[in-house]
Amino acid sequence: MSYGHLGYGPSHWQRIDLYGPAEPEETEATVAGAAASAAPVVLVHGGFWRHDRTAQDLEPLACALVGRGHRVAVVEYRPSWDGGVWPAAADDCRAALRTLEESDASWAGATLVGHSAGCHLLLASIAGTARGATAVLLAPVTDLAEASRLGVGGGSVDDFLAAHLAAGGSHEQATPEPHPADLASLTVVSAEHDQAVPRKLTDLQLDDWVGRGLPVTSVQVPDARHMHLVNPERPACCSVVLPLLAGHASIVEE
Repeated sequence: MSYGHLGYGPSHWQRIDLYGPAEPEETEATVAGAAASAAPVVLVHGGFWRHDRTAQDLEPLACALVGRGHRVAVVEYRPSWDGGVWPAAADDCRAALRTLEESDASWAGATLVGHSAGCHLLLASIAGTARGATAVLLAPVTDLAEASRLGVGGGSVDDFLAAHLAAGGSHEQATPEPHPADLASLTVVSAEHDQAVPRKLTDLQLDDWVGRGLPVTSVQVPDARHMHLVNPERPACCSVVLPLLAGHASIVEE
């Protein structure tokens, strides 16, 4: 396996962690063959914008994807307590995607994956671009008005939006509004026993995306919790998320 980093700004947070298969001569034939056809994957972590989680928490998932032949980029961004309040963290995610694509054009065809609040930043980066992206949202938190009302993240939404709200802005203005041209596909994966993201929030977001005419597929993973979706040692990840990202999952829509 190979490792690397790519900076996209002056802050030490503004970096992309890169993972890839070993050089062909060092890689087993089966993995080398998979690498030739597997789409690259970009991961955006959650942590409610304050970094309860960081990019390093997604390293096991990144390594599991590399084992299936993918190149993986994990985006780190500024937390709300260190320069990342809205819209800065979303600007970071947008800049990271641009930097990846400028470094290697093949990243433009990557599968874009967000987890939890990382889905908000990912959608904010995609909305209005008409890029026709393939996106997978794991336990998404994107409707900030409803998330705030429900107390998701223990007040983290209003902390993230503090300056924006103080300046007269609204939760709705900070909620991404993707258009059909922005997404070739949008797969939303939820955990049946998610203790961090209420089902009510997931359903409201799904209804909004369907109403916008987005190409939505919804999957609920039974007997799973919030972090199980990004932990390759859990069945939710190894049996559902990893095959889904490889394009080999038999998805049953809700």
